[in-house]
Amino acid sequence: EGNFFAHFPRALLGLPDLRSLQLGDNRLARLPAGLPRMAGLRGLWLYGNRFEDFPPALLRMDHLRVLDLDRNRIACFPDLACLSALRLLSYDHNPVRQPPCVGDAVWLVGDGAQDFMEARQ
Repeated sequence: EGNFFAHFPRALLGLPDLRSLQLGDNRLARLPAGLPRMAGLRGLWLYGNRFEDFPPALLRMDHLRVLDLDRNRIACFPDLACLSALRLLSYDHNPVRQPPCVGDAVWLVGDGAQDFMEARQ
């Protein structure tokens, strides 16, 4: 956290059994395509970085349970229903107009999330 990383530390890709990764408050704008090789990863905290687009590698990480993308610059999220293990998505303080589309078991944290979740019940 807060290490001023501008690039994802590639050495981490050699840790496939890592369960939790905290890369918040850095300067990341992209993630490596090989990130899904970290098959043990269940929680990924990427808040406070410089992502302008949703990182495509995350769409292939169907084992993630927690994903925190707060305080980035992501204006549009793709359909995230493919992330079948996801249980918490935090997207607060991004310039989105509506909550991301997620599976029914996912708890959302962000602008418009409360209304969306109430309507879902």
